[in-house]
Amino acid sequence: MTEVLTETAAGSRWCATMPLAEAESQRLAALYRYGVLETGAEPAFDAITELAACICGTQASLISLVDRDRLWFKARTGFDGDCDCDSAPRTHAPCAQVIELAGDRPLQADPAGDPRFAAHPALGAAGGWRLYAGAPLVTPQGWAVGSLCVLDRASRSLSSRQQQALRLLAAQAVAQLELRRANALLDLQGNTDEVTGLWNRSAFERRLAQEWARWSRHGGSLALLAIDLDHFKHFNDVHGHSLGDEALQQAARGLEGELRGHDVLAHCGAGEFSVLMPSTDPGGALAVAERMRSALAALPWAVEPLTASIGVAVAAHGADVEPSALSRRAHRGLTHAKAQGRNCVELCLE
Repeated sequence: MTEVLTETAAGSRWCATMPLAEAESQRLAALYRYGVLETGAEPAFDAITELAACICGTQASLISLVDRDRLWFKARTGFDGDCDCDSAPRTHAPCAQVIELAGDRPLQADPAGDPRFAAHPALGAAGGWRLYAGAPLVTPQGWAVGSLCVLDRASRSLSSRQQQALRLLAAQAVAQLELRRANALLDLQGNTDEVTGLWNRSAFERRLAQEWARWSRHGGSLALLAIDLDHFKHFNDVHGHSLGDEALQQAARGLEGELRGHDVLAHCGAGEFSVLMPSTDPGGALAVAERMRSALAALPWAVEPLTASIGVAVAAHGADVEPSALSRRAHRGLTHAKAQGRNCVELCLE
């Protein structure tokens, strides 16, 4: 079991307990809601690490977000050429210990001499760091999603005032994450398709670029589906746009029912939908596409039945150099599906 520190509406704090696996799942969900992983440098976060290093008198500072099995650095100061990576393993990381403790005082340790952290390739003995001090980044709901830390190669400790300053700056980092998320939600209002409530084409293309960057760095698999309702223009011409909009809404709900929580579905115009599926190989993508095709064919359509043709593409290192290449292959698969008589799924490998 683990304790979760939660703020009430009145501002008081209380502890709840839940199984470790459930707590970690909810903590990761809180992190992912910020949509900040794999994003570029931002002055507000860079300024926080600069201030932390200056106030604490240390050589370096990091804003580290703790993902499932890695640390991802949103901002860093003072590393020069010592650390040109944007992530590091979570195992043996002092930042991971910070979120587990999530106490009122920063964690302080000598990474080179502390057996818990000495083996970490970036923050342990290999980096030559003799001081690590980290304060947790705790969301308003009580989830510790990362840390603001300072590091120094001199063996020393922070004063009580420096520790307090580090905690306050960590709170400012969370405030920036909250502001960033609020702005993203406002942006989303302008990126939502009015008919279906799904993402529109421009929002989908931005998300594709983000997932592409993640896939390019860390590998795995990334699938894209191009879906087109068969003869939808004829449907609109015969039954009118009002019933056409109702059909699009019904199709959207049918497609959503076959998706996982982190898949992305967008209405990209007329009868066309797109689906982005991280961590999905060709076999998995084909299986989902076939379920979608079957689900749409089985819907209780109000006027007349509609079916869909679906093109499938999966990103391949060496073959795809930009996200538009993946989209083009998915649409070639869609063209092949239509040529086969429609109401079918085709995988395009090249």
